[in-house]
Amino acid sequence: MDVASIQRYKKGWMFRVSYKENGKYKTKTKTGFRTKKEAEIAAAELEKKLKGGYDLSASEQFFPDYMRNWFEIYKKGKYSISHERNIELSVRLVEKHFANVRMKDITRDMYQKFINELGKKYSTATVRKRHTYIKECLKMAQEDQIITRDPTYKVIIKGNDEDKVEEELKYLNYEEVKKLIAEIKKHLRPDYISRYIILFAIATGARFAEIIGLTWDCVDFQNKTVTFNKTWDYKFNHDFSSTKTYDSKRTITIDDDTLNLLKELKNHQNKMRLKSGLGEKYNPKNLVFINYKMEVVTNKAVNKVLSKLCKRLNITPITTHGLRHTHASILLYKGVNIKYISRRLGHKDIVTTLQTYSHIMDEMEQKESRVVDEMMKDLFA
Repeated sequence: MDVASIQRYKKGWMFRVSYKENGKYKTKTKTGFRTKKEAEIAAAELEKKLKGGYDLSASEQFFPDYMRNWFEIYKKGKYSISHERNIELSVRLVEKHFANVRMKDITRDMYQKFINELGKKYSTATVRKRHTYIKECLKMAQEDQIITRDPTYKVIIKGNDEDKVEEELKYLNYEEVKKLIAEIKKHLRPDYISRYIILFAIATGARFAEIIGLTWDCVDFQNKTVTFNKTWDYKFNHDFSSTKTYDSKRTITIDDDTLNLLKELKNHQNKMRLKSGLGEKYNPKNLVFINYKMEVVTNKAVNKVLSKLCKRLNITPITTHGLRHTHASILLYKGVNIKYISRRLGHKDIVTTLQTYSHIMDEMEQKESRVVDEMMKDLFA
């Protein structure tokens, strides 16, 4: 690399840096410096970046173009339709808010202002979701040395609808879960499929689409496990779809009571198959959870049953998704390793688990501090 050339012109100072890219020599010129020293510092900084592998040409592209290309190559067609649409919503936000911003010009202040604007319109959970995909895209740009710093570093995320966040993260405590399970078991019949789904959700923490997409070949009665390797797209195609992410594909253990519930359902389906005379045409998708009409149960239907049960028992009203949070909260309450919980829930990484259940862990931390106090009191007695 040649030594930078510093020159004066009518309106100030400028630098010219020569460098080699893909076997060809190129020159980068920048003007607008008030002093010679400023131009020298800027030139030295650019030279340092270039020596480290900084892709100057790629850094000149517009941020929306880069993220759209990232989405098309690395994300599109590789996830469930709903998950893919969530990612594209983040792309569209970038296209709207960073229309004329080049990769090299993205700053932390600029990105924080963008997040602040989103926070005026959306809940914290929604803003965090959009941020997650944008951050992933920019991390790749940093790995490719298109940008030298992560502009999303230590960004503060806050939305305008904390009540909605609390609603999304509602869960039952240990005693409430025991009441709910006992009440369901009083009136449990194989044709009351919603009740079986509720019990299965409590026992596994699986997402609703994963539960509905579960097939009998994914239930291992001998090893007492279930494998989630697909979902049911009940919003768009009404057929099997891919899991939310690659990490959502997982095999987890199930307890004997849950295993017995599945055996009851399987025996019931076998009897109904014989009775119907349809043979293999009965439940052709081989689904575990179907109603007596051989139909997939809707999320709305299960939520309706769950709502009635919660009201009858005078416990925290939650949705089916709240049972996933309930499963996680119970495991945390019982001191189960957070890394195991993360894998069991099918989270991408442990950071997702920590972010999602930080409020529960904060509550537990307060309790644990008192336990430590009592322990030390006992030791020094």
